Amino acid sequence: MKNILKTGIISALIGLLFSCKEQVSPLSEDYYKKSGAIYFIPGGNGFERGSRKMVADLASFAVIKEVYARDKDHVYFMGCPQELVDVKTFQLKNNIPIDQEHVFKFEGFASATSACNQNQLTIIERADPATYTTLYHQLPALAKDKAHYFYRYQPLNVDYASFNVVNSNFVKDKNQLFVVTDKAILPIHYKTENVKALNIAYLLLNDRILLYYEPYQNIGILEIELPSSNNIKFLNDKTVIIDQLVIISGKQFEYAAVDAESFELLEGANGKVLWSRDKNHVYYEQQLFAEADPKTFEVLKFAVAKDANHIFIGNKIFNGPDVKSFRKVDKSRVNHDFEDDLGNKYWYQTNKGKVLLVPVTKK
Repeated sequence: MKNILKTGIISALIGLLFSCKEQVSPLSEDYYKKSGAIYFIPGGNGFERGSRKMVADLASFAVIKEVYARDKDHVYFMGCPQELVDVKTFQLKNNIPIDQEHVFKFEGFASATSACNQNQLTIIERADPATYTTLYHQLPALAKDKAHYFYRYQPLNVDYASFNVVNSNFVKDKNQLFVVTDKAILPIHYKTENVKALNIAYLLLNDRILLYYEPYQNIGILEIELPSSNNIKFLNDKTVIIDQLVIISGKQFEYAAVDAESFELLEGANGKVLWSRDKNHVYYEQQLFAEADPKTFEVLKFAVAKDANHIFIGNKIFNGPDVKSFRKVDKSRVNHDFEDDLGNKYWYQTNKGKVLLVPVTKK
């Protein structure tokens, strides 16, 4: 009770302190006047987001936009005077902070409660303020000026005239191909004579070399040499059928004799295939599951499936319920996951990655 009262008193005092604050400009909900001083209060919510009493000159203080402001002596970011910018020529050009000499960036965690030396704009080296522009519509964190391309504010060593974004994971110039990682754009040893983007993750070189890359999977670049590439069909972003090859997340389907023409995904997510089938077989985690009949097979829920003769949990047969009437039920209607017409009821549970069907015990 004492802690609750203490918290309430503190909240009331803070609320009273800033209750008479006046918003400086409609251009920002972050800067306020109070008792002859300027405060930086993100969103006007000092209790939850903190506040900063500034040393700004009240008479000349003006908001530039949002967290940016200035007075006769300083430019302010997050309420902090900036050390590197030129006060007279500073501006936001399409939301990019520049002055007559430099383009600026901020890297870190901006906060109204952290020290001002942690809320400083820094210079993007070699960037021209007159021509610098972002290219985020082509690739996140990509920008350019009249002479350079930049990725994550770093200038790229590429041929400027021929540089081109191929897809989300690859870029190129006239000389070579580059991979876009989460930290940098890196050269790779492939040439760029015939490069075709199949989608955001796949690339085709000279109609025979398939490249696949995902920046957050820590698997590097995967390469498949194709016998041919006459017919290309995507089942989703990560699953592609190229002639007689089924390829998932940059790797050939593990059961090599799968029939590509009739192949279909039945259950899975994020590049992981749980159930799939073709006209001849059912596959569990890309392995042949001979016990399942592809003509009558259906997935009920994740690892639970059935055909005309059996119920399956993964690649194991589950005995007990009536196969014909065994079904998944609406959990909003009943307190179990599966049932049959004989009165059997089961909960769907997992234990250390293993799926279980647990019988509902009758009381």
